[in-house]
Amino acid sequence: MSQTRTLTLVCLICITLLTAGCNSFRVTESKVNEEVAQQLAKPQQNQIELTLDGNTLNLDFLVSSANIDFTERDGGLVLVDLIGKITGTVTAFGQNFSLTTRVNPSFESGVRIEEDRLYLVAPKITKIEVEGSSFSDKLLRSTLGPLHEDFERAFVQYFDGHPVYVLNHSPFEKAAAVMVKDIIIKEDSLELSIF
Repeated sequence: MSQTRTLTLVCLICITLLTAGCNSFRVTESKVNEEVAQQLAKPQQNQIELTLDGNTLNLDFLVSSANIDFTERDGGLVLVDLIGKITGTVTAFGQNFSLTTRVNPSFESGVRIEEDRLYLVAPKITKIEVEGSSFSDKLLRSTLGPLHEDFERAFVQYFDGHPVYVLNHSPFEKAAAVMVKDIIIKEDSLELSIF
């Protein structure tokens, strides 16, 4: 699309919004969950690497599904529940242990916009469930407790590079994305203020 045509489209949308009295638009929780599910269907998009100094931990967390919930609690939070599988090695008691187990972390975060993409920001883990009762599951469960901050750091790195939603689903979204001034987290949606 030419620059003149883009500018004309943005101007038309601005005029339409001003005359309609609309100064914000919403992105629903269900739309974000649909887009995240599509992203997770691509194998290269669903892996979070967890590595510690000293090679005591070398794990890959493969996300199989995610549920995102918007809430107004505490000024607005994005609540995320992930289901996935951890594979890799843990060094403990002077030995390397290979493991594969199902892990379900939950965290809360904020949201930011960069160009036309929405990213989760500053995820804080609220819960990590490790399923199973084998020795490797118990070892991982005991290891993840002290590694809470490292796990959060891995999430921060992952979500800094992977948007949860791209504002490109309609000509209106594309044009309005460049004018977003503020994001307010409501129950079940994000309200994006454009003026």
